[in-house]
Amino acid sequence: MPFAVEMFFDEDADKLVRDVWAELARANITSFMIDGGYRPHVTLGVFEQHSSPEFENKLQTFIGNLKPFSIGLDCLGIFPRPEGVVYFGAVVTQELLSIHREFQTRFAGLMTGIRPYYLPGNWIPHCTLGYGLSLAAIPSAVEVCSQLILPVKATVTEIGLVEVPKHRDVLTRKLSTMQQ
Repeated sequence: MPFAVEMFFDEDADKLVRDVWAELARANITSFMIDGGYRPHVTLGVFEQHSSPEFENKLQTFIGNLKPFSIGLDCLGIFPRPEGVVYFGAVVTQELLSIHREFQTRFAGLMTGIRPYYLPGNWIPHCTLGYGLSLAAIPSAVEVCSQLILPVKATVTEIGLVEVPKHRDVLTRKLSTMQQ
């Protein structure tokens, strides 16, 4: 099964995204994120395998060097690929790009089967709202999701290594609020 490294949000932003997931489920559009046991997140990378436990030890150190940071979810977007995704797009800041670049650089040799969408230069940081949508279902999903007043301000408070497509935490760690 593939793995992902995901950045998780503070309680308020987490609840807000979960509420959108619930609305999509109530409208019979998709319940993929709920059924899969996901947590609201922005993904740093998806890959087939990693060199555990070396990967996990380095990931603990990587996470331990980060402090909570703000992320703006300022737009609604779609990936009309076979995956059929509706998402909140994250504002691309230097801090966010730096964290992504550092992750991809530091862990590139420890991962195999890296999904190209998550590589530097290809990455579109986003929080998935609906997944596996047909092209016909995307407009309905956009209508439900657009009921939320954007922007959403979130704080990334935790990062985790998860197994997908059924979300299973392998390793999670809260970002340090202590001065380094």
